[in-house]
Amino acid sequence: METHVKRTLNTKRFITVIILFLLAVLGVYRIFRPGVVKTVTMEAGSSMVDVKEFLRDRNAEGSFVTNVQQIDINQPGSYEMIIQIGNKQHTSQLKIVDSVPPSGTAVDVMVLKGEELEASSFVKDVSDASDVTVSFARKPSTRRAGSFKTAIQLEDSSKNKTILDAQLTVLEVKESVQAEAGQALNLTSYDFVDHGQWPVFLISNLEFLDVSKPTEHKVRLRINGKTVSSMIKVVDTTPPIAVVSDQEIYLDQTLEADDFVSDIVDVSDVKCSFLRNPNFKRKGSTELTIVLEDAYGNKSQYPANLTIKDDNDPPVFAGIRDIIIFEGQAISYKKGVSAEDAKDGPVEFEVNSKSVNNRKPGVYEIQYTAEDAAGNIAEETARVTVKKLEPTEEAVYSLADEILDKIMKPEMTKKEMAYEIYKYVKRNVSYTGSSNKDNVIEEAFRAIKYKAGDCFTYYALGEVLLTRAEIDNMMVTRVGGKTQHFWSLINVGEGWYHFDTSKHSEEIDSFMMTDKDLEYYTKRWGRNYFVYDKSKYPETAKQAATPVK
Repeated sequence: METHVKRTLNTKRFITVIILFLLAVLGVYRIFRPGVVKTVTMEAGSSMVDVKEFLRDRNAEGSFVTNVQQIDINQPGSYEMIIQIGNKQHTSQLKIVDSVPPSGTAVDVMVLKGEELEASSFVKDVSDASDVTVSFARKPSTRRAGSFKTAIQLEDSSKNKTILDAQLTVLEVKESVQAEAGQALNLTSYDFVDHGQWPVFLISNLEFLDVSKPTEHKVRLRINGKTVSSMIKVVDTTPPIAVVSDQEIYLDQTLEADDFVSDIVDVSDVKCSFLRNPNFKRKGSTELTIVLEDAYGNKSQYPANLTIKDDNDPPVFAGIRDIIIFEGQAISYKKGVSAEDAKDGPVEFEVNSKSVNNRKPGVYEIQYTAEDAAGNIAEETARVTVKKLEPTEEAVYSLADEILDKIMKPEMTKKEMAYEIYKYVKRNVSYTGSSNKDNVIEEAFRAIKYKAGDCFTYYALGEVLLTRAEIDNMMVTRVGGKTQHFWSLINVGEGWYHFDTSKHSEEIDSFMMTDKDLEYYTKRWGRNYFVYDKSKYPETAKQAATPVK
């Protein structure tokens, strides 16, 4: 038992000695251990680490002896760091590492077929602590149009890598685009390229291009800042269209294929032909095929029937009507009358008018006769009524129309017609100094039948002829003076002018005069010659009328 107690005491003493030894070692270590850690690691591109990161005792105070401003914190590497703690300096290591891969934003790119590519075009906003190299994971080809997924690799100086996915669109500008001649040009900029929906702008204005006939037009486009060219080829692939009608002819007549065709629609000249030539010597009905071919080889075919028959049809008259004249008037039996034969065309005709006496009032019958080459005869009758010549409106207008037929031509303007009336009245009425100033019709009748009178007679015939020629006119009368005077105002589309067909004390041109002209002659001749009440009439033209050619 005594031995056991001794062993226990020895064990306790041993443990105590060990503990005291360890405490002594720890005390010595604390006195002589370094005040800083061996190494501090930081990520390139981050903020400079605080000095406390180097201190073993975070409660201690320390400072950098090393000039940290001269350390490139974006560049991976190891840097010796001297730290001041109290009155001692300690050495540690700052290790700058780059373990973060680069970042960036993928950019979709459009190029034209065959263009060279730069990987940097596919990325933007690249960010990293060090320099970054941009490359294709696998370089795409631009030899084929289309849309392609493209991998872009970002690699920094520490070999950190990032792969971005971008879209490559390869556009092919078409060498030419086809448009149909004669149709509206409904092309947009996108008709000139294949693939993709990138902005394509037309520089050329297509609105005024002539596409009525086959031709070529150069077109300029702007794509992604580049100006490129294409072509519009205007072609004709549309066959002609037309109206094709059945025809009927007489034996021994012939027709061309064109005679069956009307209203041809095509952008070029069209030739008509028979698919098989008809036999024009055989009577009856034959079904034909009419071929239409345009200048570009487009063809269309239409059916048509040809009927050939004997000529048993007489000519047909047109324009025959009953005639009314006044005694003494000449009769134009053939005026406005024609005879047309279906086979021979226009044919001559005769008028039997032996029974007509144009100087004796009454009703007479006349006969028209026409014969074609085959001996077919057409006959028609009409009546001629000869009325007693009296100063009625009907009679005077009929006589006036007869005068106008003689002095007028179809192509005349109203001004030229008015001038012919002016010359006719002046040349065909003599001055006697008397008239019936109460009745224009009776006085116009006197002028036509007896060709004499005074200024009212001249005026009356002028008014009737102007009215029948549908020329605007009105009567003007003198104000003051010892005698009356009458003339007209006329408007042939140039404004109102004075029109006087009377004889004067001296010969003047009184066709289409202005107020200024009237004032000149009134001053020259006196007697209030051309004085009139202007308030009763429309305003007259100020400018002298242009001469009649």
